[in-house]
Amino acid sequence: MLDFFNLEKQTNKRVQRFLLHKSTEENIEAKNAKLLIASKEKAILVLLLNQNTIVKPLKLKDIAAFFGKDFDESNEQAVMAYLVKLSKENQVELSKLNVVICETKGELGAHLYEETKYKKKISTLDLLTHFNPNK
Repeated sequence: MLDFFNLEKQTNKRVQRFLLHKSTEENIEAKNAKLLIASKEKAILVLLLNQNTIVKPLKLKDIAAFFGKDFDESNEQAVMAYLVKLSKENQVELSKLNVVICETKGELGAHLYEETKYKKKISTLDLLTHFNPNK
């Protein structure tokens, strides 16, 4: 049987390495780096943040590549479908839904927000699974 708690921890460590890599490239402190994933005009928006300040936009393809995954249009559709699912399940308008991956109290995790209002913690593993759904 799979140990989902352990898989979640391993996934969070890998994402933490990705944030460390990006924060080093952009000369920001790793503990302040955040990834914001949202929907904008029927497209996926990914931003690297330094606390709450936008540093630069990122592409889903670049994130997938860091994890050694192929990425194409079907992957983007899967991520969008996941955001739509989160929106419906949590009764948050898709245009107001934000997924933020960041370090909180020394632990990395994914969190759901309605604009800037915190809603709940979500599975980083579940989110990243949608980056490569058919593989």
